Amino acid sequence: MTIVEIAKRAGVSIGTVDRVVHGRGHVSEEKERRIREIIEAAGYQANPLARHLKRGETFRIGVLLPELEKESRYWDLIWTAIRNAFDGLSAFSFNPELFTYERTNQRSLESAFSTMAAAECNAWVIAPVMQAEIAALLDRISPKPPVCFIDTAMPGLEAMTTVAQEPRKGGRVAGRLMELLAPGAGTYAVVRPYLGAYNLNERVKGFIDRLSFRKDIRVADLVCPETDPEEPAKTFAKAFAEYPDLRGIFAVTAFGHKIASYLDARSDFPAGRPALISYDLVEENVRCLRSGSIDCIISQRPEEQGRLAVHQLYRHFVLRETPDAGISMPIDVFFKENLDE
Repeated sequence: MTIVEIAKRAGVSIGTVDRVVHGRGHVSEEKERRIREIIEAAGYQANPLARHLKRGETFRIGVLLPELEKESRYWDLIWTAIRNAFDGLSAFSFNPELFTYERTNQRSLESAFSTMAAAECNAWVIAPVMQAEIAALLDRISPKPPVCFIDTAMPGLEAMTTVAQEPRKGGRVAGRLMELLAPGAGTYAVVRPYLGAYNLNERVKGFIDRLSFRKDIRVADLVCPETDPEEPAKTFAKAFAEYPDLRGIFAVTAFGHKIASYLDARSDFPAGRPALISYDLVEENVRCLRSGSIDCIISQRPEEQGRLAVHQLYRHFVLRETPDAGISMPIDVFFKENLDE
């Protein structure tokens, strides 16, 4: 059924039907009820492409991410997924533009954000890994375009949508896995590359929470910067000296492969080689999982995060729907045995 047929059956103008279909108001309750009953009975759906072409709209989307080549190229997975998803919507004139910053460098973040803010974007997709700094930057902009947070939630800050895994649950899952991989008394180490990142800190808290009831287990909270290639050797030489009963290691980011390289090069382990759990299916981690250097990987589906963020923008701009306020990514667990060949 066409919009013309709906108007004829409802006894109203085409413009009146168009206002109801696209939620533009200025229609009496009786006419709107009559039109919606006809639409529901006929299963009518507006053609979003025809509507878009008629309006001649172009949507510029700013994407603010940490540097793509850093952190085992985890952010490159998200950016590639975003570009691919927008490529699939090429008929709708979405133009994504990438703005990157050096993680933990406030001046770099401010520069990238300022450039994005000056670009007159219709919406922003932001990975808010520097929480306090990004909150302060967003607070300076009024009015601001619709914001989609990706990878990390921003508690207390309003956004059009957030696509992220619940990090404390991820940490709890890692704690349970560690009990299965390295049972018995001893020390587990949870490792993060820096302090001050909400999602990483929440994973640490979840891991510690899950094991807090175990009186025979202690958790060593280690900071191992990723920027120095010698740092894993320094950090874990010290850790094994301090905790000779170290039985398991949980890396809360994608740098598990760097820890695995250190463990592979070492042969003397006071309590046996520790089990190693890492986050994220980046290429190096997958290789280590296949070889047995990493025992288990927790994935937060960065490719799916990118796709879902783009879909919410499509819903907002093209379909004129209300996007989902929050999309929680599943906690996927991979062993060598369930990796795709």
